[in-house]
Amino acid sequence: MAGLAFLALAAWWPGWRGGEQPLGQAVDPAAFVAETEAFATRHQAGQTVRPPPGAVPLLARRFEFWPPLALDPGESYRLRLMAQDSVHSVAVNGREMLLVPGHVQDIDVAPGDQLELRCNEYCGLGHNRMRLKLY
Repeated sequence: MAGLAFLALAAWWPGWRGGEQPLGQAVDPAAFVAETEAFATRHQAGQTVRPPPGAVPLLARRFEFWPPLALDPGESYRLRLMAQDSVHSVAVNGREMLLVPGHVQDIDVAPGDQLELRCNEYCGLGHNRMRLKLY
């Protein structure tokens, strides 16, 4: 009887049928960090980075998304995200992606009035503050 209950639960439970979430493109973590730092230096505007439309490298690390960005409304951007220190995730526009060191996830955004990135993978005591507002 318990075996039948287990089989019924296994057939019903959606997480048991789904595959693993894709981790994105494999990269050299040190090279991606260096690329992100160089990009931030090139486009620094005061306390934030104001990148041109297109690809924007971004790091998820305790307890921030770095560098802080200011995106122009109406422009299109491809955020290229990688976790630098541990597993994180990003939720933006109702879509969530797992972020791990050594893998880059891309997400296309076209900011409106307000866009916010949030980490949804518990990463420590400062996790609840891990957000980045893009305007």
